Amino acid sequence: MNVIAYSWLAVLLCAALLSGCAGIEPHSSGEFVKSVYFSPLDTFRYERSETGGMQWRDSERSLTEALSERVLSEELAARGFTQVDQSADFYVLAKWQKRLSTHSGFFDHIDGASARITDSRDPDYRPVVRYNLVVEIYQTASDTLFWRADLPNLFDATQYTEDRVVASLRRAIRDFPPRVEKDLSLPNFQ
Repeated sequence: MNVIAYSWLAVLLCAALLSGCAGIEPHSSGEFVKSVYFSPLDTFRYERSETGGMQWRDSERSLTEALSERVLSEELAARGFTQVDQSADFYVLAKWQKRLSTHSGFFDHIDGASARITDSRDPDYRPVVRYNLVVEIYQTASDTLFWRADLPNLFDATQYTEDRVVASLRRAIRDFPPRVEKDLSLPNFQ
């Protein structure tokens, strides 16, 4: 092959590699951490929001707690689960932390990988306070954790907005499955 053919081959390989990377979405760390019989889970309750780590302003804390309850409850209801006050099949916790972080992972930031690239090019890039979110779901009968999403370094403390909090919560619950529709005509083996 001649030099022109090798050049075209190199250009095509680079284009294929870059187009493959362009479609990569940030991962959600939401996953089952324990086996659970999922089909009887029909109802939920929002247990509480926890905020910790570095100092929170009162307005941030109350807004974050209210948004956590509202968004997670809406997302679970959209998946077919019914919210109840008592005797729920499972309950949900949201745990927010403000921590000093020296770096964020490539896909951690709520604004996507481009925000991470911009941060690392900044000559003043230094450790900053970032928000971290953990959403946990527990089976009520056994009080055991069965699903968890851990999202570190979502955004810098100076970037706090209602939209970022809502987007973070939706990203955390994104991989939680919908309610299992039961077919009553099938036999019940218990």
